[in-house]
Amino acid sequence: MLLAWLLLLTPPDAPRLDCRGAAMERCPPGLAGPTCDLPCDGAACEIAVTCHANGDTYGLSSFGAHLFALEPGDPDWLVRLRVLRFILDHPTDLGLQPPLRAHDLGLGSAPVRRVAAGALQLLRFEQRWRDVPLFGADATLTLVADPAGVIAIRGSVSDDREDYAFAPAPAGRDAAEASIRAHAAARAAVDPAELRLVDLRLVAFSRARTLGWAAAVFRGPARVADVVVAADPRAPVLPLLYYVDPVGAGLGDTLAIEVRAEDLATDIFTAPIETKTVSTVPGGPLTGSVSDGPVRLADEHVVLIDAAGAASRGEALASPIVGQLGTHFDAYPGTREYELQNSYYLLRSFYAHTDAILRGRWDSALPTIGLASALPPEQFSPRLVVAADPAANLCGPASWCVSSAWGGGTEDPPEALQHPTSVAPYEVVGAMYLKGSSYSPSVLPHEFGHFVDLFAAPGLMYEPFVCMPCAADCYPGTTDESLALSETFASLIALWLYRSLYPAAGQAASCKTFSYLSLGENRNPHNEACRPDGNEFSRFLDNDDPACPSDEFDYPDLCDRPSQVDIDFDEGTGLCDRQIGYMMDSWFQAFWELLHGERCATTPPYTCTPLPALTAAPAADAIGRALLYAAQVSSGTYRGFADDVATYVACNHGEAAYLELNEVLCHHDIRPCDAPAPTLCEFCGDGVRTGREACDGGDLGGQTCAGLGFAGGTLACDATCRLVEDDCMSPGTGSEATGEDATSTGEPPAPTTGDFATSEPPATSGAGILFIDPGATGGDQAEDGCACASAPGGSWWLAVLALARRRRRPRS
Repeated sequence: MLLAWLLLLTPPDAPRLDCRGAAMERCPPGLAGPTCDLPCDGAACEIAVTCHANGDTYGLSSFGAHLFALEPGDPDWLVRLRVLRFILDHPTDLGLQPPLRAHDLGLGSAPVRRVAAGALQLLRFEQRWRDVPLFGADATLTLVADPAGVIAIRGSVSDDREDYAFAPAPAGRDAAEASIRAHAAARAAVDPAELRLVDLRLVAFSRARTLGWAAAVFRGPARVADVVVAADPRAPVLPLLYYVDPVGAGLGDTLAIEVRAEDLATDIFTAPIETKTVSTVPGGPLTGSVSDGPVRLADEHVVLIDAAGAASRGEALASPIVGQLGTHFDAYPGTREYELQNSYYLLRSFYAHTDAILRGRWDSALPTIGLASALPPEQFSPRLVVAADPAANLCGPASWCVSSAWGGGTEDPPEALQHPTSVAPYEVVGAMYLKGSSYSPSVLPHEFGHFVDLFAAPGLMYEPFVCMPCAADCYPGTTDESLALSETFASLIALWLYRSLYPAAGQAASCKTFSYLSLGENRNPHNEACRPDGNEFSRFLDNDDPACPSDEFDYPDLCDRPSQVDIDFDEGTGLCDRQIGYMMDSWFQAFWELLHGERCATTPPYTCTPLPALTAAPAADAIGRALLYAAQVSSGTYRGFADDVATYVACNHGEAAYLELNEVLCHHDIRPCDAPAPTLCEFCGDGVRTGREACDGGDLGGQTCAGLGFAGGTLACDATCRLVEDDCMSPGTGSEATGEDATSTGEPPAPTTGDFATSEPPATSGAGILFIDPGATGGDQAEDGCACASAPGGSWWLAVLALARRRRRPRS
């Protein structure tokens, strides 16, 4: 099946396709959505669909519209109810077959996890299939909400009506353990007896529609692989579904230290590198650890280990750097000690700069292997353990890599372990392996980008989409792109760090920066200083696209997306290849402009002019935060990632900043030039009625008591941007609308007789369940749940939502 790119922001005459390749009619003006039932918030709106390569719908995003209304403070039960209502009302939009009932869905009852990203909020739900936990990216359903409602859903919705292979009689635990051990031993080239399994469990593997057994595999303290095998009871060795080699409590007694490191304000690309003694990193002092004797280059966030001579991951954790002069590490350039100390300083600087934004929003990696972290998300901070110059190649074909590594071996130094409490499992840490002790200036910031990827969202950006039966396929525009996207993201984080922390290398006219970072053929930044000859810049187009300024045989390559003829589906090459992610010069050039708050001309000379709205943000901070937010949403596709960046900027910095950002992305063909803003978040209290605010201060949007059906009076606005009708006169009486006759929503009062007067709202057989507001019943239900029972007849959706109507903000 050949899938087209499914972003629905297409020219008017282009066909609209769903994830199965079926054509959909275009919506009339003012409406959006695959079924054209979502009203536009403004003049224009559109919908984009993100797909898995197998045709499943992975995401639905709105632009200039809301999928449904939601307020930031809504309780879990109401959020879950509104999600269910949207799914039941829009099954085909999400790739589900109608008719659909609520008990067909696998949304768990666990508390909804809420993650703030400026004015945006991510709400995460656990999913199951017939009470079996899902494995991979679809185990989590994520909603993206602005202050007015939900604008995107990420994750394939689990449908219990689908049949999964081997569900009636899955293979047993013993067969699963032996099979997983055999697969891991063969791929890691070790004796199966040396391996142990952690958290062997039955899972639903949605990509292959089958039940499987999953486990994390360890050799000593080192995590070797995450493995899922099909639960086929007939197979002597259970078939492999998923195999990933993970190559991608704070310490006490820390104290301030000094190291000699490169001076970031100077030219870091040209030898000799100027150095200085440093004792601080962004936000505070540079610290080391004395928790195990001499002072070490280690603290609660970053641990540096000299792994020289180590032949395995376990051995690589044996030798933290120890200071010979107490708290003063005073090695000089040209020595091994200097290179290691310099790396520690740089990584601590990267971590501090990133943690200032992600603190309270990092994610433990334990849930990816089926274990619960003892730390609540708002208290968790990941640890990076860096092993420099091991004797063994711990990165496979790469010279440097970042992985998720298990901690817990008794021979490990305390700095390499993250163990918040004595009864909890050790946290998974980020492990960076570096070949040698001296590296190109691009290595550390790029590899640190992978570390951010590991802990910015549940699971990895790319690993949850890997499927062994699907591995021979490559469908650009689907989540098959996630391998390449993970590399592009790491390089974009490096660009952000250059711009923020390196006064010299971070300048817009620093033409050497890309030559160290990119493996593409058209590396120079898109500005007059770096392109004085007027050479064409890169675009995110297929090589055979008529808009591409050169054909595929020209040098340098001006279009980063390979054409269909360049993709070998048997080998999985092309845009689905991880290597292509290093070569996205169109993205590097576009984001270099944005990080500097400038727009460069599309024709020579490439004169650059400031972008006022982004510059005021300031640009480096706004774009850096947008990149981190996009990693948390984890779109899995290039276009989806660009949309996530645009969503963050539009919501948190306004329409002017969004238009500036989109113009730069547009001239690199990363987003359509006429794409409407994904959302324009209103800000209650600024005195301007925007978005779905009923009012704001004195701005009532022209509304009056008479216009709302009252006899007269004075309409007002409260501090939450809701209309206050207390001083309006009731029709026919001339009295003030108070007590039972008035609401603060502009709606008639809820009935006090009939079904609504009881604790149970009416239900409908179409949904098959009854929902009750826990607060309305006075019962002993948990906050995160709802009472569920089969019931015939009635309009239950209307009844349940009426329970909350008095406190809802009116929508204009």
